[in-house]
Amino acid sequence: MNRSRERQDASLFARAWVVASPVLERIGLAESRRRLVDGLSGTVVEVGAGSGVTFEHYPPEVTRVVAVEPDPHLRAYARRHAQRAAVDVEVVDTVAEALPLADGEADAVVFGLVLCTVPDVPAALAEARRVLAPHGELRLLEHVRADGRLGRVADRIEPVWSRLGGGCHPNRDTARHVAEAGFDVSGLQARPFPPVVPLTPMLSGSARRR
Repeated sequence: MNRSRERQDASLFARAWVVASPVLERIGLAESRRRLVDGLSGTVVEVGAGSGVTFEHYPPEVTRVVAVEPDPHLRAYARRHAQRAAVDVEVVDTVAEALPLADGEADAVVFGLVLCTVPDVPAALAEARRVLAPHGELRLLEHVRADGRLGRVADRIEPVWSRLGGGCHPNRDTARHVAEAGFDVSGLQARPFPPVVPLTPMLSGSARRR
């Protein structure tokens, strides 16, 4: 698959996501997003901001959000949400592997349902580590490979799933990638997220640099 086809597939999925997202938020994602950003303060980088539905959940202690979203369709929705947000949100056109912040500038980096689609996960996590201040933390809400039989099913369907899902990989071992990037993953926990997609449990929580 060439680069232009990947962008086309991603944009088609983005349009479908905007339609399906309100339902997913009502059945549990909204509360998961609230927990994802609860207690944050200062400068936050949100990687893969999507349509911007997380913006409304940021606490007032957050002084600045740099929201990264490479898809033009989702970015347009995110900018509308940014205008209504109670915190200062800047939506930027870039990718997870090239964050537009200086070393140590961020108090937190938030990944929400995006690492499954990032082409180079180690590079994205290295960027997160680079921009994080020494006291900073990584916050994650990511669907990951299940254990056992469901994980093997995810392995088998991955090529088709990725093609239909805008480059999403249902079998990524995200916790391992985070640990290999130099973060303490003891604060991360995987849990089922029925009834959306029981095949891919959610990995959520906080990780800090070791």
